[in-house]
Amino acid sequence: MDENAVKSSSRPLPITIIAILFIVWGLMVFADFTGIMTPKMDGKAVNVILGFRIFGIYAKIMDAIQLTLIVLMIYGLFTMKKLFGFFLTFAYMVYAVVSTHSWALMAGTEVSKRAKLSYDIFGIIAAGIICIILYINKEKFS
Repeated sequence: MDENAVKSSSRPLPITIIAILFIVWGLMVFADFTGIMTPKMDGKAVNVILGFRIFGIYAKIMDAIQLTLIVLMIYGLFTMKKLFGFFLTFAYMVYAVVSTHSWALMAGTEVSKRAKLSYDIFGIIAAGIICIILYINKEKFS
């Protein structure tokens, strides 16, 4: 087999690290979905989507949707599939930045401004790094 063909089809280490981080994230979402570590507000499960809190069954539905997307991204990253590994992961990271920023802007007084800003900056930097790594390696996805 041609050595260049093997090299071009191999998964870069940063992509593998991103996939492993998404496995950890998926486990956290699964723990939230199953109730192992579900945040509660007024006795109901709560989730934040684009800065808005959703409660109860709607929060669980969003967990299921998010878990499905994460599994598809992990599959795409490990198999280097362009649709799930590159496009879906890139879109999810853009969504994560928008959602984190929206939450930081809309969160009530129970969260300090410093905590909101720290969370917002961390989200922007982490998502930015992931998007840059994906973009640098975009030609390796098939």
